[in-house]
Parts: sequence; structure tokens; C-alpha cells
Amino acid sequence: MKNHFEIREVKKEDKRTSFDFFVDGKALSEWLNINRFDLAFCDFDLDLVEVDKSKFPNYNRTKINKKAASRFLGNDQPPFNQFETNRIVLYRCHCGVDYCGIISFLLEKQDDLIIWKEITYENEDFIYVENKSYENDGFNCKEEIESKGLKPIKELRFDRSKYELEFKNYLNNYCA
Repeated sequence: MKNHFEIREVKKEDKRTSFDFFVDGKALSEWLNINRFDLAFCDFDLDLVEVDKSKFPNYNRTKINKKAASRFLGNDQPPFNQFETNRIVLYRCHCGVDYCGIISFLLEKQDDLIIWKEITYENEDFIYVENKSYENDGFNCKEEIESKGLKPIKELRFDRSKYELEFKNYLNNYCA
């Protein structure tokens, strides 16, 4: 079964437009049971952010957004995160540093499908997937996951042409 995929604006403020992925009509953050605007998960690479150019003259959010879209399309191989796990970051801490903990996934491209696998929480100590974890130094992650209330998702499958069109529309409408 293929899931329906959309990119939608979820909040518009003076200098920021926030987005989220919608799967089968419901925000991905809701599927995962996270608060998209909590400081722990409010950084989303497709958000549009206006900064003071006098303080940050070289900051180019459009470049960041385009690079993120390229990652989500599977064009950056292997994808990069600060843990070097080849997982794509969905949500991260407001500071923009992965070491605070992220929600990430593995992307697989097939002829007619885009598959997101193991959509879950990751930090420098572990990646939690379906009642098992890949741990470093014996760190027990079950309590960490339960404290965040996160509900990992094993897999989502999207029609590749519709998925790619959704990113094309996002780039044309917001990053042209």
C-alpha cells in the first residue's frame, strides 16, 4: 500500500514559515506523537526563515532548503547527519545540532517508490527501532523513548512520481 504524501505550511509568523510533511492527511509530527514546535524538534530544514542580513551576510536559507529537498529526494548519497549514520534528519533541536537528538529515517529509492524506513529517534548513544536498539556503550534507550512519548514508524511508502512532484512544487513556490 502506498501512502499519500504532501508538504504543507503549518504556521506562518513574521519572519518564519513552518512546514511539515503530511502522510495520509495527517501531519508526520502527529503520527510520531511529537510537538513540532517544542524546542527539541522545532528545526525542520524546509522551514523558511528570514534573518538579519547585516548580522549574517552569508546566510542563505534558500540554499539550505534546496539542499534539504535534494536529501529528501535521495540525491545526496550517502545522506549526512552529524552521527554519520546515513540517516536523513526530519526534526532536530532549535539549536540545529544533531547531538541534542533527532528524528531521522533511512531512504530507499525504487523505480516507482520512495520508501522511508525506521522513522525514529536517534542520538549519539542509540537509534531506536521497533523494540530493539542499536546501542553504544550499553546505553538503555527505552526510557529515553518513553520519556519523549515518541511512536516510531517502521515504514512509509510513497508513489515516487507524486513524491517528487510535491518537492518540485515546494521548490518552485518557496525557493525560486
